[in-house]
Amino acid sequence: MNADRAPVVVGVGGAGTSDAAVEWASAEAAARGCPLLLVHAFHPPLCADPCGVLPPVDALVAAREEAEEVLAHAVARARAVASDGQVSTALLLGAPARALLDAARGASLLVLGRPAANGLRGLLGRSVAVRVPVQAPCPVVVIGAPRTDDGPCPPRVVVGVGAAESSAAVGFGFRAARQRGVPLVVVHAWTPDPPADLEGVAAPPSTAEARARRTLACAIGCWEPAFPDVAVHGALVHGRPEHALVARSRGAALLVVGTSGRERLLGSALGPVGRATLHRGGCPVAIVRHDHPRTPWSPAAPGREHGGSGRRRTWPA
Repeated sequence: MNADRAPVVVGVGGAGTSDAAVEWASAEAAARGCPLLLVHAFHPPLCADPCGVLPPVDALVAAREEAEEVLAHAVARARAVASDGQVSTALLLGAPARALLDAARGASLLVLGRPAANGLRGLLGRSVAVRVPVQAPCPVVVIGAPRTDDGPCPPRVVVGVGAAESSAAVGFGFRAARQRGVPLVVVHAWTPDPPADLEGVAAPPSTAEARARRTLACAIGCWEPAFPDVAVHGALVHGRPEHALVARSRGAALLVVGTSGRERLLGSALGPVGRATLHRGGCPVAIVRHDHPRTPWSPAAPGREHGGSGRRRTWPA
């Protein structure tokens, strides 16, 4: 399947918790010129009988009708954003996480809503939001509740740079910034090296800062030639990465963070940076694994020349 025409998949929940995710996904699919797939998974109520645990027929029918109403509401929200877009639905029986992962096969993007509700429903929704991204075969965007406490901020896409696994995230950020016509802010946080022994021998902070500066320059340099029309701002920050990214996400169009995929091998959820940005970030958060099998773009080869004289870089901020 052509990655540029692969659908944007969005998980649809009940009680209006996914309206923001559906609207964001509809706009994203329209901007990409690709189909939108709305996925809803439901569990019928169970009851015990002498032959085992089976759902009563009337309960199953009622649960399905309720699920269909949820999907119909989501279709209406999607059509309100992009009336000409290609929209399809999938109603699945089973656990939401597994249904979303299955639907994401062949997708260009998976969009999830992050419930703000308390209680068991909110806990389960947040669990899906932090576990699905490390298992999904495509990038995942998590949409939280809209913030109303942020003042005016310049439009931008923010991407965090960590280790070598951040390259795919930086590429995703460049493409998102070009699609939206806004600058890209590439953030790399650093701290001094810890002592190497009990006597407190450690490299001077200037050494760690120089290494961080090289990491940031490499992250931008690998992708900048392929996106000459994107204004790039490098931000070298002294401190913890989760704090730096959360602070710079407020008012942004999108925050992009990378993950190595090691969490998937260990059967765990996102690491501390991913969890912090999901819970406290001030904008939609995209999580990009470095080993995603479908990447519709690639960095330019070193030394390759590209046209376009409108590129602007602030280095570093």
